[in-house]
Amino acid sequence: MTRILLSALLVPAMLLSACGSVNTYRATAGDEPGKTRYQEQINDALTSIFLKAEAVRFARTPGGPYQVQVTVANDDFRYRRFAYQFEWLDANGMQVPSGSTWQTATIASGGTVVISSVAPNDTCETFQLQTRRSN
Repeated sequence: MTRILLSALLVPAMLLSACGSVNTYRATAGDEPGKTRYQEQINDALTSIFLKAEAVRFARTPGGPYQVQVTVANDDFRYRRFAYQFEWLDANGMQVPSGSTWQTATIASGGTVVISSVAPNDTCETFQLQTRRSN
């Protein structure tokens, strides 16, 4: 009985604590065109079950900095709204100020959305995409 009561209290608490969590996806332009090095840090497992980064594309803009496009897919049976923010890093892993702010996006059930960012200058080689739930 105590275990059931403890479970009934802990599961909602764990789900609520994940609501403010941020998932981070980091990618670096590869040595060959079309190749990227990619890693992710998942702090909100429930969101990561439904929202997936399907594709990450890097390209140089005519002015020199990288532009990145990330295709995000929704595997849920309902609309998903989320917030995201890009941060850019130089070759040494130092954050480069970009003025990036949290943006929101909504994806239909089974749909995808492409979000993008342009690096603030041509020294940036890596970006971090942070995502979190949004109301």
